[in-house]
Amino acid sequence: NVNNDFFKVMELFFKDPNARRTCLQEGLLNKINSMDEGLERIQKSLDQYLETKRMVFPRFYFVSDDDLLEILGQSKDPLAVQKHIKKCFEGVKTLKMNPPAGASRVIEATLMNAPDGEVAPFVENVIIDGPVELWLVQVEKAMRRGIAKLLNLSIQAFKGKKEKWVKDTIGQLIITTGSIVWTTDCTKALVAISSGTKGALKQQKKKQVSYLNNLTAMIRSPLTKIERNKVVALITMEIHNRDVIERMIKANCNSVSDFEWLSQLRFVYIKEFGEFGKCEVRQTNSVLEYSYEYQGNNGRLVVTP
Repeated sequence: NVNNDFFKVMELFFKDPNARRTCLQEGLLNKINSMDEGLERIQKSLDQYLETKRMVFPRFYFVSDDDLLEILGQSKDPLAVQKHIKKCFEGVKTLKMNPPAGASRVIEATLMNAPDGEVAPFVENVIIDGPVELWLVQVEKAMRRGIAKLLNLSIQAFKGKKEKWVKDTIGQLIITTGSIVWTTDCTKALVAISSGTKGALKQQKKKQVSYLNNLTAMIRSPLTKIERNKVVALITMEIHNRDVIERMIKANCNSVSDFEWLSQLRFVYIKEFGEFGKCEVRQTNSVLEYSYEYQGNNGRLVVTP
């Protein structure tokens, strides 16, 4: 109605472009005011409608109204929603979607594509069907479950050849696995010192330096761009871990309750918990749960004291 009224008013102005005659017509001001009120009511209803969608899938709070309207308007076409996925998931540029096959009428998402080309598979295919906000909730759950499973596999594979492990594991979980293993090793060394083995931390430092030498040798070998990014990020973290061991040796740390150790970010993996185990990040007396948000292969900044 507002649109039709607006057309009529503009047509009037076009036919008689004399401001005084046209603007002083009876009822014109009321008509324009009622159009304005109508638009305000529409905006209010639209905000309420978008709010219901955002409550179902809270990541929509970070998407502008215009983009959200476009996403909702194309909810029958999941492929058209693809270009907006990055606005909802930091590390996911697109999803790999399999078109409907055979008797099945539904599209299925099989894996996540990161902006730099890295891929992370889901545990099970996600059915892309129905309202967009509902299947995006399923994608979010599948992302967390997929990353949890990949972390579990990464921890198991860590004991083997490191080159293969680096190439087969996604960048984010290489760093997480490295942090879990380092925390476990340092804890064992500190427990050993408490039991009387004085040189345990120095032994751990030697092991850490030898591991860093292997990684530096790997960076000189032919690698793809993604693999090189992974190794660079891993070396950045492992150098930080070496520095922390050095600081603990200087501070004569001899127990897991020493502040120099408690003040570090410690990654602890509890494999008996849940379907694929649980990773916790601890620092002093705070415990945060690792959220399994796929970050993509985004590299790491140097960790400063």
